Amino acid sequence: MTTTESRSRGRSLRRDALGIGSSTAIGVASTAPAYSLAVSVGLLAGYVGAAAPLVLALSAIPVVLVALCFRELNQAEPDAGTTFKWTEKAFGLGIGRMVGWTTVMACVLVMSNLAQVAAVYTYDLLGLDSAVDSRLAQAGLGTVFILVMALLAYRGIQVAAWTQMLLLTVELVALLWFAIEAFREAGSLSIPAFSNTGDGAWAAGVLVAVFLYWGWDSSFSVNEESRNPRSTPAIAALIANGVLIILYVVVAWAAVAYAGVDPLTEIADDDFFAALGTELLGSAGGNLLIAAVLVSALASTQTTILPTARTMLSMARQDAFPGQFARISARYQTPSVSTWVFAGASVLTYVTLVLTSDAVLADSVAAVSVLVSLYYLATAAAVPVYFRGQLQGRVLQRVIVPVLAAVSFVVVLVWAVADVGTGPLVVVGVTMVVGAAIMFSMKPHPEGEERA
Repeated sequence: MTTTESRSRGRSLRRDALGIGSSTAIGVASTAPAYSLAVSVGLLAGYVGAAAPLVLALSAIPVVLVALCFRELNQAEPDAGTTFKWTEKAFGLGIGRMVGWTTVMACVLVMSNLAQVAAVYTYDLLGLDSAVDSRLAQAGLGTVFILVMALLAYRGIQVAAWTQMLLLTVELVALLWFAIEAFREAGSLSIPAFSNTGDGAWAAGVLVAVFLYWGWDSSFSVNEESRNPRSTPAIAALIANGVLIILYVVVAWAAVAYAGVDPLTEIADDDFFAALGTELLGSAGGNLLIAAVLVSALASTQTTILPTARTMLSMARQDAFPGQFARISARYQTPSVSTWVFAGASVLTYVTLVLTSDAVLADSVAAVSVLVSLYYLATAAAVPVYFRGQLQGRVLQRVIVPVLAAVSFVVVLVWAVADVGTGPLVVVGVTMVVGAAIMFSMKPHPEGEERA
């Protein structure tokens, strides 16, 4: 441990470092919009056909309801641990530990996908075809990307925020260019007959949509570093969701209008930007789309490290993780041990998966959606319990909205169990069993006090 790191638990994260703009950029970038669309639009077309834009719009409803739950809890207690801290307060340390573990493991799993995409797209952009198909080459470059993004996250929240704004700008320009050109080539805003609903797998389609929207809650994870920590994260998260809804619906609509359902379904297992980008935008435009997906994966790699390190920091404060995870860099005022341990765990998981099985990587996407739905459900359920005895005048915010959000994600999870197959459920099951073994093997602090 270097001398620049705090060995006391009293040191805090950097205060007043982020405004609404930078918090919004972190929330949007965390979803990796270009990457998420690239790998999901074909799947959505296969599951629900021409209804893909509609499913994306409707799937945003439970997500926005959960965002309102986050807002209510954050106004009462802005804590970098967010859903861990709030569920711990509502249901006790045991449930809080499991929710925190679920959050961390969802992030570990998604890091593997992001790192692989970043590596493959870099080689593709450079024309290194042999490296594109080499698992060893993917493992090497993906590892480098994880460590570089961890370093930027460690060097300070403001450095991270400016990095996100730059990378996000590239994404948005490329995606809007694609949508405009797709509509122009299609000749109208119409889409193929709505009766073409693909496989009619609505549950699978909704689960994919949940994966697309996941990430906006990173705006809440940096609440302790935000100006007006009780209000700024909520405003940023709601703006981020608004941007994502419009962006996702427009791009999916443009893709279906231009290419049609069947061609998109045929490339469901591939990146539809790579398949259609050059044809639609020429070689320069195609390369820009490849670059957009690359920077999207890189941006999300960094913004996955940011909230997860803060969740682990908060858990350590409450004795739900070893105390060393509460260390904060004296120089950069960022989580030190948590950042680098998470980066190390991500590298280990990524290298293991990429060198062993493509199926495991594919299953991890569905598993992440289930894990995210679980901790969104837990957060929504925590609201009325957290505010018990304080419901007068805020029944809508503290009872009705949380109940609607919780019911929505219960339905999503029931559908998921029925539709996603055994692979993702095995990943989820192993994750939860290992988490329970680790979390409950750690004894609470003998005096039970909170660690600062």
